[in-house]
Parts: sequence; C-alpha cells; structure tokens
Amino acid sequence: MRVILMTGKGGVGKTSVAAATGLRCAEMGHKTLVLSTDPAHSLADSFDMELGHDPRPVRPNLWGAELDALRELEGNWGAVKRYITDVLQARGLDGVAAEELAILPGMDEIFSLVRMKRHYDEREYDVLIIDSAPTGTALRLLSLPEVAGWYMRRFYKPFEAVSAALRPLVEPLFRPVAGFSLPTKEVMDAPYEFYEQLIELEKVLTDPTTTSVRLVTNPEKMVIKESLRAHAYLSLYNVGTDLVVANRIIPDSVEDPFFQRWKDQQQQSRQEIREAIRPLPVREVPH
Repeated sequence: MRVILMTGKGGVGKTSVAAATGLRCAEMGHKTLVLSTDPAHSLADSFDMELGHDPRPVRPNLWGAELDALRELEGNWGAVKRYITDVLQARGLDGVAAEELAILPGMDEIFSLVRMKRHYDEREYDVLIIDSAPTGTALRLLSLPEVAGWYMRRFYKPFEAVSAALRPLVEPLFRPVAGFSLPTKEVMDAPYEFYEQLIELEKVLTDPTTTSVRLVTNPEKMVIKESLRAHAYLSLYNVGTDLVVANRIIPDSVEDPFFQRWKDQQQQSRQEIREAIRPLPVREVPH
C-alpha cells in the first residue's frame, strides 16, 4: 500500500489537493481511499456528496471517509472510558460530566492514527490518502510513540504487574472504602496495547518506500514559514516529504491591474519556496 499524508497550515487547501490526488490515483487504476482525519471535515464538500465514518464509493476505484472520532474512541478505548466514568461518578460527579471528563484531551486526534494503521493492515486499497489535521496537530501526533515510550516501558508495565498481583488481596477492602473497583485486566491492558499500535504505526510512517508527506502551502510569508518548520520537524522524525504543493497561484493569464501587486508578491514568494525547499520538487496549482 502507498500512504500519502497531506498536511499544511489551516486554510491552504489541503483537502482539495487530497481529493484531487485521490481522483488522479483512481483514474490511473489504483484502488484509492481518501480519509479525512481533520476534526473540521470538508472532504464531503470537495467530493460534493455525503461521507461518513465508513468508506463510501465516490467513483470507480475511489472511496472517501470522514473519521468519527467518538466511534474510534469507543472501539479502542471504551473499557478505559467506562472505568474512568465510574471513578468520577464515585467521587460525586453526575453522569454527563463524568462521561465528558473521561475523554482525555487529544484522544480524537490520537485515534485517527489507529484508523490509519487498521487500513494499512487490511490492505484493501492500493493507495491511502490522509487529509490530516493542520500542521501543528499532525506533528504532535508523530511525536507520540517517542513521548509515551519511556513511561510505558519503565513505569506502566511494572505497575501493571504489581497491580495484578495485589488485586485479589486489596479488592475486597478497596471498593467499600473508595466506592469503585480496581481496574480490570482489560482496562490495564488497553493503554499498553494502544502504545504497541503506535510503535507499529511509526514503522509505517518512517518507511520511505511506503509513506510520504506532501506539504500544501500558499505563496504567503506566514504560510511559507510554517511549511519550512514542518519540513524540518518531519525530517527530525524520519518522515519523508516528497512534494510541496504551492496552491492558489494567480495565473499569468490574469492581466487585470487590480491583481498586479498581488502577482508580484506571489512571484517573490514562489521563488522563496523553491530556494528554501530545494531539492524537493514544487508543484504549483493555479487559483
């Protein structure tokens, strides 16, 4: 499977570029899935049709889907969520507040990676195109395996072993005092199993024969700076970038004097992109 991650600053047009890339891959005969993991989905608008959590056919060889983070969370984290809810309710929170607090910040973004790994393992498609979250969020997700590694290996696994050994002795006394039970083995295993999935996903993301990133940018000063930072960070995480897409270029055919100053500024920015990103190729897309 070929995996292409589209990312860039919010509003640069990465969803449109992801959809167009998916259409081209399908035309070339490759079974292609375009998956939106951006919390603010707009892939359905690009394809001008309704999309849901499960892949839906768009045209021959092309499918589209928009991640439902709550469904992914329930399927992968349901046992942990229910346990945290029970603990919070035992401490006096009402049911609705407890359920909301049981979903940790950023979990929706994390499970977008799990969905990507599942499609990779199933190999149902030839090409998987990820319309990812804006640059900052995407880069934070790439750092998760490294950040969680020390905690999981050095602290969590020993703690899990001790908890399993003490549970038969402590449980009869614990619930009457605390008001809730100790976590079950299913609850204790879930975080480490999830960490192992992230480790496997990291191998996919850092394999240049399988995965690459395409940075979508605009010929504007602030956008270019963020794109250059993203390229540097991706390199640090050993994730290869194979193309920069400079979107929303005013065509030369536009001769209205109203746009001349804007065209001059874009010309300077286009040159800056090519010099800064060399030797990566740059594909310019007219507005």
